[in-house]
Amino acid sequence: MKLTGHAFECEIDLPIPDSQEWMAANVKVKIHQFQGAFKCTIQKSEWLLLIETLKNLESSVGKSTKLKWWNMEENIYFEFKLSALGSLETEYKFSPENFSVGPVLSGYF
Repeated sequence: MKLTGHAFECEIDLPIPDSQEWMAANVKVKIHQFQGAFKCTIQKSEWLLLIETLKNLESSVGKSTKLKWWNMEENIYFEFKLSALGSLETEYKFSPENFSVGPVLSGYF
């Protein structure tokens, strides 16, 4: 999956889930003059919830909406704020550990 915004690019590559529905994600992020990559785990159900969150965001065009998603291991976080006029602001956080332990890349677009 690829998400892009103003001076923001994120690519999350996922393999087929293992027998317990975990996937070893490869995450790549480019922001302005910074780029980085890390690996984390995401459960298939979490991933499907992200897809559902994005579908809900799309169906909310014309309404003020705020939707959030993060994975259980706290490596990836998105908060989407959609105005009634259609402008979208997205907050993001990425961490190779989790948000309370390791370094965190965060921002808005």
